[in-house]
Amino acid sequence: MNNLSCYIVDDEQSAIETLSGLISRYCPHLTISGTANTVKNAVNYLAHETVDILFLDIKMQQESGFDLLKELRENRAHIIFVTAHDEYGIQAIKFSATDYLLKPVKPEELIAAVHKIGKMKNSQSEQVAMLLQSYQNQRFNTQKRIALPDQHEIRYVLIEHIVCCMADNSYTSFYLRGESNPIVVSKSISDYEQILHPYEFVRVHQSWLINKNHIESFKKADGGYLIMGNKMSVPVSRQRRHLLKEL
Repeated sequence: MNNLSCYIVDDEQSAIETLSGLISRYCPHLTISGTANTVKNAVNYLAHETVDILFLDIKMQQESGFDLLKELRENRAHIIFVTAHDEYGIQAIKFSATDYLLKPVKPEELIAAVHKIGKMKNSQSEQVAMLLQSYQNQRFNTQKRIALPDQHEIRYVLIEHIVCCMADNSYTSFYLRGESNPIVVSKSISDYEQILHPYEFVRVHQSWLINKNHIESFKKADGGYLIMGNKMSVPVSRQRRHLLKEL
C-alpha cells in the first residue's frame, strides 16, 4: 500500500497518544501529519493542509466530529470515526458506509479500516454530504437513502426501492426494484436488520430480510413463502410465521 498521511482529532490527549501508538506500530505506511483536541484547531489546520485519512472522535466535550465536517464540506480526506458510543452518530455512520472504530481500538480493526481506504473510488465530498444528512435524520427516522458499498463503488440507493435482502455467510445481497442484479455488500444481514428495522423491514427467515411495502402475497405451500413485488419467492421460517399477522 502507498504511503498515506493522517490527522487525529480527539479531545482526550490520552486517546490521541494511544491511537498514535497503534498507527506507528501496526500501520507504518501512515504518516501522522498532526493532531488536534478541538474542532477550531482542526479546522485551522485542515483548511490549508491536505491529508488522506482523518481519524475523528464523535463527541468532544461540547463539540461533535460532525461540527468539524460541517466546516469542511469540501474535505477530501477519508474519514474513520473513533468513538466510545453515540447512538445517532453510529447509525448515521452505518447509513453512509463510513468506517468507525470503537474505543478501545483493536489493532486488527484499525488495520482493516485503513486497508479498506485504498479500495474506495467514490468522491469523499459525496460521502460527507451523505453522512451529514444521515446524522440530521437519525433522531426522526426520516432517512431516505442508504450507502451500499460493493467491491467497485458505493451505491447510494433509496431505502424504499429495496425489495429484500438475502444473507450469504458474511455477505448480504440487496435486491432493488427495477434491477435484476443485486448489490452484494460484505456485511452481515444482522447489521442491516438493525439499521433498517425502523423503515418497515422484517427478518422473516435466517437468510432473508424483506421490505413489508413490497409484499404481494403469501403462499401456504412448501412450508410458506412470500411473493415480493419483483416476483422473488422468499421463504418464511416456522419460528417467524407469527410475524405475518403483524404484516
